[in-house]
Amino acid sequence: MNLKIKDIAKKSGVSIATVSRYLNNSGYVKSETKELIKKAIKELKSEEGNLYAKNIALILPDLSDLFFVDILKGINEEAIENGYNLISFDSNENIDREFQIIDSLSNFDIGGVIITPCSSSLKNSKKYSERLKSLNIPVVIVDRDLIYSNFDGVFIDDKKGAFDGVDMLINAGHKDIAIITGPLHNKPSIERLEGYKEVLTLNNIVIKDEYIHEGDFHVDSGYTQTINILKNNKNVTAIFVSNNMMMLGCINALNENNIKIGEDISLVGFDDLEFLNYVGMEISVVARPTAQMGQIAFDLIQKKINEYELYSTQNIVLKPYLIKRGSEKIKK
Repeated sequence: MNLKIKDIAKKSGVSIATVSRYLNNSGYVKSETKELIKKAIKELKSEEGNLYAKNIALILPDLSDLFFVDILKGINEEAIENGYNLISFDSNENIDREFQIIDSLSNFDIGGVIITPCSSSLKNSKKYSERLKSLNIPVVIVDRDLIYSNFDGVFIDDKKGAFDGVDMLINAGHKDIAIITGPLHNKPSIERLEGYKEVLTLNNIVIKDEYIHEGDFHVDSGYTQTINILKNNKNVTAIFVSNNMMMLGCINALNENNIKIGEDISLVGFDDLEFLNYVGMEISVVARPTAQMGQIAFDLIQKKINEYELYSTQNIVLKPYLIKRGSEKIKK
């Protein structure tokens, strides 16, 4: 069973309020008291056989997205190697569904949670933090941070990724560059849009609002927004797409309209879809070390489970990298 605050308090000889402050990092706790609490947690887990700590919950927003599948694989490989069980949940980019999943975790014997939140708005971040802290187990955030939270996390420099991707298009001679963003209520989408705007500004290219089209990270929105770009932005010569699923929709829309990538229009995506190479579609992308993200997330959660330091903040930001395959250019 999950350890209860009252049991930890009784075992350590301190108050429930003091244990709560320690677990949630929400107030001062003397160093000697911290040691008593850590010792009590260790002994209680030992008495329980430490079995529940071997179960880790993984909550991801879209398991049809190969980026999150790769994250899952990276975590799962480490979990198997280290004798942990991984219980995976798909929130389908639905925040209400995600809160239901978090609330249901008290019904499982879970030792820690790894989560990619659907939304990182300030209002929702507070709700996430309250729910996750109430579990009183270690939490690690992946890819999308929660504003003002004090959870550990593994992230990508999204702003730099978009900056570099659009810069690749500019270096290929483009000035009329459209962007299909993700939903602008989450941090990666906002930062990728910021990177797009910043590189245009640094190259003295006017930012045009009509070139900015908001998607939702799903295939259909990539398709719809590409159609909107083709209808309303005749001068656009290149499109930067902010994730791989929307890029599939974008490619479908271009194909339906007999527009050839690299000849009629240029395209750069965020996140690789390697299988496209096998069907002759070589798309330049901003890529991420996804397996490494999963491995680092598992390492953080395992240390927290075993070292009993539940909520000290450590944010690890990895760098994206470019894969140039030629789709950023227009063939003469």
